[in-house]
Amino acid sequence: MSPDRIVVVADPVAGLPFKVGYCRPGPNGVKLVLRWYKIACVARPGQQVVAGDRLADRVGIGVLAKVFPPELVDRVVEQAGVREQRTRTLPARVVVYYLLAMVLFFNSSYTEVWNKLVAGLDWARRFRVRLSLGMQPTAAAVTYARQRLGWQVMERLMEEVAGPLAGQDQERAFVSGMRLVAVDGMCLDLPDTPENAAEFGYPGNEGGRGPFPQLRVVGFGECGTRSVLGAATSGLATGEQPLTRQLLGKLAPGDLLLGDRNFLSHGLLADVLAAGVHVLWRAKSDVGLPVLEVLPDGTWLSRIADPAASRRMRRKGADPKDIPGITVRVIEYSVTSEDGSETSETFTLVTDVLDPELLTCEQAAAACASRWQLETCFDELETSIRGGAAVVLRSKSPPMIRQEIYAMLCCYQAIRTLISHAAGDAGIDPARISFTRARDGIRSRISDSGCFSP
Repeated sequence: MSPDRIVVVADPVAGLPFKVGYCRPGPNGVKLVLRWYKIACVARPGQQVVAGDRLADRVGIGVLAKVFPPELVDRVVEQAGVREQRTRTLPARVVVYYLLAMVLFFNSSYTEVWNKLVAGLDWARRFRVRLSLGMQPTAAAVTYARQRLGWQVMERLMEEVAGPLAGQDQERAFVSGMRLVAVDGMCLDLPDTPENAAEFGYPGNEGGRGPFPQLRVVGFGECGTRSVLGAATSGLATGEQPLTRQLLGKLAPGDLLLGDRNFLSHGLLADVLAAGVHVLWRAKSDVGLPVLEVLPDGTWLSRIADPAASRRMRRKGADPKDIPGITVRVIEYSVTSEDGSETSETFTLVTDVLDPELLTCEQAAAACASRWQLETCFDELETSIRGGAAVVLRSKSPPMIRQEIYAMLCCYQAIRTLISHAAGDAGIDPARISFTRARDGIRSRISDSGCFSP
């Protein structure tokens, strides 16, 4: 036998390890050295196999790829500096798509999510037989891949796709030329781990501490389309107003920001107005709103007092009308049922739009009602995507919690984008398209081979 002659000791089954013997001469004769090898992939008839032609290179995210094309995902990964330095079974792009699928199938295990991601691909059944066992990633492998990706990638991806979707022809999204934007917040239950407890904190009241740590989310949403313009997260120790300040850059000058009573303060109002954004916020019953001037439509001019100046001047016995602050217009109204049998509480709104002809009382009341659309958005995040308020997020550490939250927001925004485009093509109001049905349709096409690059 000649030196270095190669001998196949066992005929391999596609994709399984096999032995190759290297025959080398030695002082005492020929020595057979065995080494383990395995086939990376085997081409099917008619397929041209090139470098990188692996299942992981072909995985997409069905129709959501229209919102998250591979080029966008790769660019965000590159900007975050987490692109892999060597070929992996779960490269960064695949992990991003896997996270989106994980959100769509919230109650499925890691392995089940992977199976759903590739189950519909005709070629995948042949491909899997010929690939290493690592192409069916374990839960530990997915967790490690998620940790390697980090949460900033999903935050950046959310920033890339977030934004207004309504055109000027969508009347529900505008009033007097001002885009209607709502701000609201919610808290989500997290797995009860020491890391999550230390990072986010527990809710509590007179009855004691809550059962789960919670994370606070504050977001801006476009009324009419329910599109997310931006979102920020924090522990419970950080309130809604500081998170709102972080998001002011997501608004455009001239927008009309709608907010509930928890957002009204002199400091936040000053910051929002400085950004060129108008406000229409509810006021708490204990907010001092002195009547400075009654306007022809029955509304009146008042002011939101500077707290420091207010305390100082009140100690000196100053008249409330003399305390300085930000000038606002106050609008009060109530809602009566059609038969006149029931009347709601009195709603008190404050706005910096001082001219009643630019924002009538009727327009203000209708705009305030549209603020509930953002609460509907958060409800859809909790019920249609997460599976209900009782369902706890699956991640066990703060970085993975943030990654999961931004993946949820990305998935929600993608569904809203597809709904808006479909409504535009059909010439109907996006509100007429069911979010749940759109989600179910996307689930059914999560591994549609027609949505993957060849």
